[in-house]
Parts: sequence; structure tokens; C-alpha cells
Amino acid sequence: MTEEKQSSNLEDNLPMVNYIMLHRIYDMLTLIANKLAGPDDVAKMVQYHDQGYLLGPIPSYTPGDNEQNTN
Repeated sequence: MTEEKQSSNLEDNLPMVNYIMLHRIYDMLTLIANKLAGPDDVAKMVQYHDQGYLLGPIPSYTPGDNEQNTN
């Protein structure tokens, strides 16, 4: 396989590469959080993520925030 063909193949799969890398980062951060914050807090955070919430400083996104003010 030529270098050009490998490069093109990687570029065709960038969304999947990004998805895998973000999951690896998430997995590592979850392991670190389990040690520092405790498994109960991490499980609660993961549960919020499963419900579609992003935790963080205001403004944070919730599934009900689909409407935009256009004033």
C-alpha cells in the first residue's frame, strides 16, 4: 500500500478516528475520576451524560435548550 493511499484512507475515516480517540480520552478520565472523586460520583456523572446533560459552568447545555432567542 502506498503512503498516498494510506493517507487518503485515514482521511476518509476521520470521523471514526475522532470518535475512537475521544472514547479513549473519556475512558482514561473516567479511571482517574474513579480514584480521585470516587465511583459513586463518577456513576452519577455518567448517568447525567446518558440523559443528554453536559456538566460544567453555566451556560451548560440540557436537552430542552433547543430554542434560541432571536431578539
